[in-house]
Amino acid sequence: MNNEWVKPYERVQLFSGGGSRFGYYLGSYAALVSHDLAPDIIVGTCGGSLSAYLVNLAPDPKDLQALMYSRELYRAITAIRHVAPDEANRRLKMRYMTSALKRWRLSKLQDKGQRQQQADNYELLLDELQQLAMFRIDNEEQWLNELSQFATSKNANSAAHKTAPEIAIIASRLYKAPTDNSFNATLTLQELLFVQPRLASSASYLADEQMMSPAHTFANGRIHPPVKVQTQWDFAPVVRASMADMYYLPPTHITELGWCLGGVINLTPIELACQLAETVFAETKAGYDSWLAAPAIQRVFGFDPNERLAQVHGYQPRQTPSPTNSIKNNHSLHWLPFADNAQQLVGQNVQKRFNLKQMTVELIHSDYDGFVQQMQAQWQYGYQRTADYIQQHGL
Repeated sequence: MNNEWVKPYERVQLFSGGGSRFGYYLGSYAALVSHDLAPDIIVGTCGGSLSAYLVNLAPDPKDLQALMYSRELYRAITAIRHVAPDEANRRLKMRYMTSALKRWRLSKLQDKGQRQQQADNYELLLDELQQLAMFRIDNEEQWLNELSQFATSKNANSAAHKTAPEIAIIASRLYKAPTDNSFNATLTLQELLFVQPRLASSASYLADEQMMSPAHTFANGRIHPPVKVQTQWDFAPVVRASMADMYYLPPTHITELGWCLGGVINLTPIELACQLAETVFAETKAGYDSWLAAPAIQRVFGFDPNERLAQVHGYQPRQTPSPTNSIKNNHSLHWLPFADNAQQLVGQNVQKRFNLKQMTVELIHSDYDGFVQQMQAQWQYGYQRTADYIQQHGL
């Protein structure tokens, strides 16, 4: 990779979030495969990291569907549950409510140009994120083991793994600067990028702490600018970290990195994607709601996610000549139309319900048959939208 114009891959697909509608990424991936546009690498963030892991386990779309509709995946999803009434006292529940209102109020002050006062340190924010997380994962240490065992038994003789896409995952961590750093007392967070060693060694910009986190320019010092790149990692703890959206799941501890949390720090890493591949399949995203999601991200990460989203949607890849074709720019950025997934998939995912009596947010899981129906709807939505886009654009 000495030629600066050569990108490591031909095609990359972003799995950017998705939450409990993560299944539409799998249908989208299957549509790309069926049209000979299979991605060479997938970058997953938040719920999309789980989808990326499923593709890693079952890269052939037929096997992937079987995994998606399996009881093993059903048990993994239903292991994510709300905090039970006896796990949180009334004082803690009141703290959750008042903290949510405080986050909203502070975000409104910032919208009016007033500085948000962050009386924080590492321990205070960690305690807040642990205590106020609404959901938990049962048997967390073995949470994804069944999925791996299912995929191994189904795909032992499959040749699909030889051409499986590589996987990269984005998460974040609470960052402690070195003790001799004058900014040691300042609470910051850092973007984490988990990649394969081959990729890190072939792309100089992926050297540890050489790449800058895009959100740091919006975060007023809250985000440590350099990205921490990890090349030695296991899927289960990294997926768990990427899925740890603030106030939903508590942070998780990874020995080499400390307390880690969600990939929302760079939900749609469009800049990275355009550095990785000539052709990028990203997705349009709906804006963040101004009551819960945006204030929560602003509280923890220090930036307005809608401001970052506008930057993402307006991103223009740098025009670079190709060594094989100096006339036509072969770097194409495709925005798959998924911004309406919440409306199109109403009821086809895990539901949330506010229990006023218990002052908690409850997760409502379907039975197994209902789960399969939800997965089918998500797969079909992702597949059809992607297939239609391919046809409309003559890809």
